[in-house]
Amino acid sequence: MASVQYAFKGNKHDLNISATTTVAEFLESISEQTQVPITGLKVTLKGKVLRVNEDSDKETLLEKHPSLATRAKIFVLGTTEQDIAKVHSIDKHVNTRKSYRPPPAVKRSQPVRTLDDDKYTFGDIQVLPQFTEQDKARAVLERLKHDKGILGIMNLHKWQVGSLIELSPAEKTILGYNRNKGELIALRLRTDDLEGFRHYDAVRKVLLHELAHNVWSEHDENFHALNRQLNKEVQQLDWTAQGGNSVSRDAFFDPSNGLKGYHDDLEDYGEDVQTWQGGSFVLGGSSSRNRESSTMTPRELAARAAQLRQISSEKDEDGMCGAK
Repeated sequence: MASVQYAFKGNKHDLNISATTTVAEFLESISEQTQVPITGLKVTLKGKVLRVNEDSDKETLLEKHPSLATRAKIFVLGTTEQDIAKVHSIDKHVNTRKSYRPPPAVKRSQPVRTLDDDKYTFGDIQVLPQFTEQDKARAVLERLKHDKGILGIMNLHKWQVGSLIELSPAEKTILGYNRNKGELIALRLRTDDLEGFRHYDAVRKVLLHELAHNVWSEHDENFHALNRQLNKEVQQLDWTAQGGNSVSRDAFFDPSNGLKGYHDDLEDYGEDVQTWQGGSFVLGGSSSRNRESSTMTPRELAARAAQLRQISSEKDEDGMCGAK
């Protein structure tokens, strides 16, 4: 009778064997102690794996492996039935969760490009060679050229502009100009101190103003009506700004905020609200307009104020335009 010891999953096990114990009986005993099916059991002695079919020559365990009598080291590996059941349970849980997983979101398809997208656009782009950061200036013009809202406007109105160029910052009195109704549009990109670049939204606002000169040369009511229309269309035609993203109040140009965005204040009061012509007024004066104000409703007064702000802003824009 001999006693052998082996370790399995951190626990030591003792097993008695006799001179008649076979390899199969030895493996079955280990299987019972470890709860590992014999088919999944791996017992190694001095680098050799013990197998059930070793009994075919009728030799006993000690005859085939006499080193066991001197307590040779045995290595036992295997997966218990409990571990196998746990893995199967985890697999089932994972598969169940996958079955309840919502389908992947479908990517919103982008508009299909047409020949008109390449036809109604801007021609060449030119930046000022005498200034630094020419790559940044070109990037701004390229962004304007490929702006989804601007492209939508060009396509909708079937406009073609020969060149889109950078206007010299030395031209401090103007922000842009349109030559010969679309032959060339120049935009001032750099700040007055030449330390940086003007905000993209402000530059795009000037571009819309200059595009309106493709139709109307003078800064009259026809021009201003088209300019306001373009400022709305640039938002509506920009598909990247649609679909779940809320648009703030400054998404359109608010005349009281200068060149920050566009919003037609009069839309808040409806189309049937009376409008007024701009003029000069003295606070506390006794003009007929002041007497008229005393009979207006708050809604009408707000609409009148919006009209005056819009007129003032458009005059400022007109003064900074050098359309040719």
